[in-house]
Formats: sequence, C-alpha cells, structure tokens
Amino acid sequence: MQKEEIEEKVTMMEELFQGVVGRMDILETGMADFLKAFMEQYRNVLESIAARVETANKRYDESKIQTNIDELTKVVANMPKVITVRNTHHFGAWSKALIIGVVIAFVLTAGSVGTTLYFNHQNNRLNSEAYNFYLVRALYPEVSKTIEGKLAEDPNAFIQHAEKAMVKQQAIIAAEAEAKQAEQQQKAAKQRLEKVKSSK
Repeated sequence: MQKEEIEEKVTMMEELFQGVVGRMDILETGMADFLKAFMEQYRNVLESIAARVETANKRYDESKIQTNIDELTKVVANMPKVITVRNTHHFGAWSKALIIGVVIAFVLTAGSVGTTLYFNHQNNRLNSEAYNFYLVRALYPEVSKTIEGKLAEDPNAFIQHAEKAMVKQQAIIAAEAEAKQAEQQQKAAKQRLEKVKSSK
C-alpha cells in the first residue's frame, strides 16, 4: 500500500515538475524579467517539491529502480531498429488467377449475349418468312403446291431461280423508290420555280 502511495506521489511530483519545466522553457525564450519574478514567487513550492522528491527517492529502493531501468534497456535493445514496410503492390498468384477468371467470364458472357442476339434476329426473320409462306399456303393453295412440287423435284435450281427473282424484285423496288424520289424532287423544283415566278 505504501509503495503505491509513494509511486502516486512521485508521479504527481513528476507531473508538477514537468509542468513547471514547460512553463520555464516558455519564459526563458521571451520574458527574462517574468522568469525572475516567477522564480521568486514559486521558490518555496519548488523547494518543497524537490524536498519531497528527495524523500521519495530515499524511501524507494534504488536497486529496484536500477533493475527496472536495466530491464527496460534490454527490451529497447531487443526491439528492431528498422521496420520494413511493403509499399509496392504486385499481383500474387491468387489475384492473377482471379483477374484472368473475371476477364474470361466477361468475354464468354459478351460472346453468349452477342450470339443470342444474332440467333434471335435470325429466328425473327425466319419466323416472318414462315408466316408469309403460311399466308401464301392459306390464300393461294395452288401456288404453294407448285412451290412444294418444284422444291421436291430440284431444290437447288428452284432456290437459285427464286434468289434471282428476289434480287430482281429488290432492284425493281429500289428503282421505283428512286423514281418516286426523283418525281417528288421534280415536283418540289417546279413548285419553287412557280413561287419564284409569282413573286416577281
């Protein structure tokens, strides 16, 4: 119990002394006159603190203090002087495999989505063609029988003939569209000409 009280008193005295030393340092840098007044004012306090510290030191066993200092010195000596810090980042084996896996998964997903969209477009086109043939079969049964018969006889020749006919139809449709556009442009040019003539 006495040791704890002594240690508390020593700690309190050390804190008081540290506070006084801090104040003294401030006063030394800028105010020499104030320092003299301070020393005169607190001389009795400092002397009583010093006396208490001396009596506390005499009460406490010096060999224990030296033993504690020696143990602390050993602990400090055993501490590493330089602590290495890893400040560069490089990808390890696990993270490389993870990144490669993510990239492969992304490529596979993108490929699958693209293939799905392509097949969906093709399916819609084929569905539309099948529906058109269904309408031909329903409205013109003789034509559909003729088409099925020609396909059964020589499918390659019939398909080539049909492809040529489709190319010809597309060319006719494109030419009609161009003619219609040219006709509209000609009408617009005539209207502009009439407006110019009427404005004079």
